[in-house]
Amino acid sequence: MTRSLRKSLLLWLLLPTALALLTFLPLAYHLVHRPAMEALDQALADASLALIPHLEVDELGEPRFVFPAAAEQVLRTDRVDDIYYLVLGPAGRFIAGDIGLPHEPPEDVEAHGERVSFDAHFRNHRVRVIAIHREIAGSPFVFVTAETTRKRDQLAVDLAVALILPLIFFAAATGLTIWHGIRHALLPVEDIRRALHGMEHRAMQPLDTLSAPVEIRPLVSEFNAVLDRLEQAAEAQQRFVANAAHQLRTPLAGIRTQLELLLRSPDATDRDARTRHCVGALERLGHLINQMLVLLSAEPGGRHASLAEPIDLPDLIRERSPEWVRLAETRGLDFGFELDDAPVTGDRLLLGEMIGNLVVNALSYTPAPGEVTVRCREADGRSLIEVEDNGPGIPPEARGQVFERFFRLPGASQPGSGLGLAIVREIVHGLHGEVEILDPPGGRGCLLRVTLPAQRGHTLPEALEHDKNMNPRSSP
Repeated sequence: MTRSLRKSLLLWLLLPTALALLTFLPLAYHLVHRPAMEALDQALADASLALIPHLEVDELGEPRFVFPAAAEQVLRTDRVDDIYYLVLGPAGRFIAGDIGLPHEPPEDVEAHGERVSFDAHFRNHRVRVIAIHREIAGSPFVFVTAETTRKRDQLAVDLAVALILPLIFFAAATGLTIWHGIRHALLPVEDIRRALHGMEHRAMQPLDTLSAPVEIRPLVSEFNAVLDRLEQAAEAQQRFVANAAHQLRTPLAGIRTQLELLLRSPDATDRDARTRHCVGALERLGHLINQMLVLLSAEPGGRHASLAEPIDLPDLIRERSPEWVRLAETRGLDFGFELDDAPVTGDRLLLGEMIGNLVVNALSYTPAPGEVTVRCREADGRSLIEVEDNGPGIPPEARGQVFERFFRLPGASQPGSGLGLAIVREIVHGLHGEVEILDPPGGRGCLLRVTLPAQRGHTLPEALEHDKNMNPRSSP
């Protein structure tokens, strides 16, 4: 589901406002409506009290209600409602007024002192009734006044309208204010979008962090950091492509030259020599292409993380060792293994390429009758891989450069692509490990050590346990 920051802000700001208004409206209506109704009840109660002075009780205890016609007209005069009254004596005896006017409240209505107020129906109209109980000359009397509810109903409508209209205006003004406020607050985000839209891939400039609001300044800083990493990656990729093109162009040009000379040469021996030269160049070209493909696979995102698996390094080394043994025999080198349990988790193919590059480098640059030793072991919760030789070694000042792509030591005795140690570094870093160049204990040659996180709980195959008891310099 697509999320909108503007809509989310509007929702979270307008929703509480709407809830507050909906809560305030009935509360305000109740606070205003109740006093108004009480004022009308009080006026009606005053009319009931006005009836009391007109009641007289003679010497024999007989009540007599003297209510002039003018006074009754004043009592009944109302422009909106119909007014009724009733006077009752002891035992509910009718004395004066409108016969049948309700004077007894419902059971759920409580009397407050001598006064009781309630709603009832009279002559097919809903009426509001006020009854006052009063003792006169020792006898109980009830003075009742009532009026229809048209005035009260109209007052309720007027109050509701008077409250709702301002609230509607207030809600509309609040909504517009919130909308414009959010629009103004999101202008810096729109500025960032426009800046990114106008940015070309070859001229990417960092965004201005100081001009961004404080809340999104960390986001802008992180974006600039990502932009910087992308720029560095793009530059590295361009350098890689340029170097790769150069490395591929050289053997291709040599092969083309040899083929042109091969076509012109009448000597069969010369043609054979040039053919072998082309085959060797093609082999080196194939190795270079393979190294570049391995390097691309070793970079982040090159191979899927699901290919990682628990691996026993001695087992992996034994699988790859036949080709190294043949190369060592061809070059007349003493090639040996010192393998202890060293479990890791990683991509089996890339780990094999990494160890292979270390070993082949040592075998290629160590002159006969030199020695090359491959070791693996576990120490301090880490798995170690070491390749030691007693060849010419790597000068300390060049040990940081040899891991760069296509870098080769000046005066190198063997042809190569300059990618071997670069591949090693990429694979090791992808496994969250470290690679370092050290001086061997004998002081001559080179010792390359790779440190990787160990995968504990992974046992060594029985065959390797057997191999560990064999001559360490005769078999892996």
